[in-house]
Amino acid sequence: MARGIIIFGSSGSGKTTLGKLVAKKFDFPYFDIDDYIWRKDTDKPFTVMYTHEEKINRLMTDISKGTHFVMAGSMDSFNPPFVPLFDLAIHITASIDTRISRINKREYEVYGERIMKGGDMYEEHCRFLDNSARYDTDGSPCMRTHVQWANSLPCKVLQLNGDEDLNKNAEIIVHEYLKQDSL
Repeated sequence: MARGIIIFGSSGSGKTTLGKLVAKKFDFPYFDIDDYIWRKDTDKPFTVMYTHEEKINRLMTDISKGTHFVMAGSMDSFNPPFVPLFDLAIHITASIDTRISRINKREYEVYGERIMKGGDMYEEHCRFLDNSARYDTDGSPCMRTHVQWANSLPCKVLQLNGDEDLNKNAEIIVHEYLKQDSL
């Protein structure tokens, strides 16, 4: 059975960028959990989810093709089958200003004028920004939920700051993973 690393936290905290870098350093496949939650065959992205069973089956099928993985994202609603597969978990946070800036930049690069006032995705984008800004208090997902989940995990959990240098954070993960692998 495949084993690996999960990186989770708020939107805009840097989990995807960090996950891809760590996967590259280890030459492990990278899986973005959003790809297993949200259907892509819709007019507007992030509006229709796969069923609970589809999420689990699709992700489990893909990670089972190898021996190791790095995944990043929030899997609050379907994590139990995956928890035993994690050797290391990383809860990454970042300041509200950093998160909102990253989200705005990323969303504009992907969707362009659609997220601007008058665009067909403007309202969804505003709701997403509001929800992301509330991560520390009551957004979905929220810090409280992630901290509780982190405390329940049987593997080591690192707390990293997404405002810090990307390469520094990646090296911390690599060091910790290799240290555990040698035990």
